[in-house]
Amino acid sequence: MLLVILGIPCGPRTFCYEEFKSIDEQIEILKNKKILINDMEIVKNILLKNNYYNIINGYKDIFISTNNLYIENTSFEEIYAIYEFDRNIRNIFLEYILKVENEIRSLVSYYFSKEYGNDNFLKLNNFETYENVEVPYKTKQKQLKHIQNLIGNINKKIANSIETKQYINHYLTKYGFIPMWVLVNILSFGDISNFFKLMKQKQRIEIASKYNIMEFNLTNYISILAHTRNMCAHDERLYNYKFPTNKSIDDTYIHKFLNIKKENNRYTNGKNDLFAVIISLKILLSEEDYNKFHNKLFSRIMSLKTKLKVIDINDVLKVMNFPTNWNNIKKCPKSQRDT
Repeated sequence: MLLVILGIPCGPRTFCYEEFKSIDEQIEILKNKKILINDMEIVKNILLKNNYYNIINGYKDIFISTNNLYIENTSFEEIYAIYEFDRNIRNIFLEYILKVENEIRSLVSYYFSKEYGNDNFLKLNNFETYENVEVPYKTKQKQLKHIQNLIGNINKKIANSIETKQYINHYLTKYGFIPMWVLVNILSFGDISNFFKLMKQKQRIEIASKYNIMEFNLTNYISILAHTRNMCAHDERLYNYKFPTNKSIDDTYIHKFLNIKKENNRYTNGKNDLFAVIISLKILLSEEDYNKFHNKLFSRIMSLKTKLKVIDINDVLKVMNFPTNWNNIKKCPKSQRDT
């Protein structure tokens, strides 16, 4: 009988930590919590292949009623449907974030190389040091620290790649340097996000102009997409995630187009939530790619709808912080982009 290590919920929102629970014991815990099991063999097979903690404790909250108990007739299969939905949409988001990532890599490489060449370009003064800008001394000091950390991190990645990446070894051995368009291949999207943010404003503006947006807006879009990409790659719960406030995107024409309501002069949807990621993709992807992304996401939402019994698909969309008319974003024309 398989044994697992997990945190077992004592109540809907509390945990008791037990070291070992067999699959049969996990089933008993589910029954004790009044969670229905419609097909014992299917549930056992799911628990063999998936972590109990990740399914129940990660996705149960939407099934908790106002009296702090599970909604009557909540089944394991329905909780698992939310878990599976989240896993599926992570794959969709990752697929299309990678398209944006690849394009941003190319643009950063091109415009930085255009200005500073191929050799010895990782210099402090090649980044935005606020040399001729009136900013507080502490702001300038903090910026210099960020630049030095970026350069140090990149050089460390180069050193670690000499023996593992043939193309890095080739350029260093033959030419003594690594061109920017080669270097970007060993950098994470988070690295690229930081690199873009620290580039001189002239290059940031040139890159942002390709999307017909302001450079500070592009900084925010790249940042939230890089964060999302990391979550998707590490299988973290995504569907109801709220990003840190420093990952918020600015107000866009899309917020206006959808007539999203405001509270305290702030849009209630699409600022630092998953819908903000969708807005970012709408702005940065080609119309063709965005439509493919949107259709796949919509299809997954409709598929989930057929599996829900005690909750409604609108309950899920509310937890995701999607506006009720979220699907209309597909109709929002590109020509309305902010400039």
